Amino acid sequence: MATRHVGIRAVAAVLGLSGIACIHQDWEADGVKPDEVSAEVVACRERIAAKTAEVAAAGINIDTWPITDATRMREITTPEPQNQQNFQEYDGHYRPLTNHPGCTVTNLYYDKSNTTGSTPYKDGNNDGKWTGNSAFGGPNAATGFADGNLARIPGYPCAAKEYTQNNEDTTKPIVILVHGNSTRPHSWEKFMLQPGTPVETAYENVQFTADTTARNQLAETLIAQRYRVIAVDFRTDLVTSIDPSANSATQNSSGNIDHGWATPILQGLLKAVMRDQPNRKVALIGHSLGVTVARDALRRMYVEWSTGRAGAINPFPQVSHVILGSGANHGVSTYDPAMGSLCQNNPTMRGTIVCEMGSRSNYTQTYFHAPLNGPRDLFATPCADGDYAFGRTGQCGGNVVKYYTITMTDKERGTNYQDLYVSEAASRIDMDGCVKNTLTTLNDYDTSGYFSKGFIANHFGSVRSAAGLDLMMRYLAE
Repeated sequence: MATRHVGIRAVAAVLGLSGIACIHQDWEADGVKPDEVSAEVVACRERIAAKTAEVAAAGINIDTWPITDATRMREITTPEPQNQQNFQEYDGHYRPLTNHPGCTVTNLYYDKSNTTGSTPYKDGNNDGKWTGNSAFGGPNAATGFADGNLARIPGYPCAAKEYTQNNEDTTKPIVILVHGNSTRPHSWEKFMLQPGTPVETAYENVQFTADTTARNQLAETLIAQRYRVIAVDFRTDLVTSIDPSANSATQNSSGNIDHGWATPILQGLLKAVMRDQPNRKVALIGHSLGVTVARDALRRMYVEWSTGRAGAINPFPQVSHVILGSGANHGVSTYDPAMGSLCQNNPTMRGTIVCEMGSRSNYTQTYFHAPLNGPRDLFATPCADGDYAFGRTGQCGGNVVKYYTITMTDKERGTNYQDLYVSEAASRIDMDGCVKNTLTTLNDYDTSGYFSKGFIANHFGSVRSAAGLDLMMRYLAE
């Protein structure tokens, strides 16, 4: 594992030379000629050099910047299971899978062997939390879903849905779908409101007409394009049994999760898939909370590997794409007073996740984002140039990871936001050249009515609108 640093040391070593000259020296040291590298990689390395010089000029030493878990999120070691009495010992902390109430495969609505649970298998599709309850617009009127069942992957003990693929193209990456808060794998599938059900979008002050014909969503589209597709399941249905849940202001009736809950589950899935398929690339597509969970899982896997933990895997030589829809990479609205100041007022996971994200309107880097993004986003796109990750070169096995963000345009940049939770600035990653930050229009809603009769249809637009779906599929083919 190479530990030669680029950036601060390289900039000092080539004092008086341009950033690109510095980059060329690094290539040549590795035996790679500049004309053998793509224009995209050149652009990314130029950006890394420029950002490194910017950080150095600000007096920040990237060599000592911590990339390990934040101290206040340190992993829980107590063997006592979490419950509504001891929840504050757990919420906000990473849980090992050996003591994780969400790492279970009991009572899964998509498990074909589940015939007696409270949410038994019916058709293997949209009969989960949001779509089976008439108060939220269910039952789902769509038909013709991609078939699926409980994913059975050696070494992975938690829940995930794997969609049936009878015609897999093994030259394509295995796609891991990472859902957001208060949802489950059905958020990636087609949905249609029962005829005559009005959408409820007054809170966001948006208007649209609900679909009258069901649209294929990402799960169905990927299966038709011959990808192998696995959707992680963070079991948000179990949260109210271990967090106080009488209300949403000071408790967690919404069943929200934090990174300490979600990241270890996704880590376990990624590690199991990569170990089971060592010669295949893996693509991650995340929405909302799933954006930072996907990035955090990769960071934690890398830290385990770089520190020599037994059984660890460096994920970056196997990752092909990281596609991020409506993520809180730099803050979220629920931190701010207008949305209830949940970080200050709620000690459950509904509050701890907001503390981890920080303010959308007045963002300063949080303890969670610091190791994930690094100084001024310098660490936010590891291996985008096939070489550099978390302040070190030679970390990627020569594999270039492609990064994309998709976010709805602000009504007025920086002051008036269309997306209820994030914004252009909150979601974008400030590493142009290493990431493609894309905006959808103010009208690119999820018009299916998914999630409580269309509530936050703007937030879901990045992955469930026609425009968002088209972007994801085009990026995945790059």
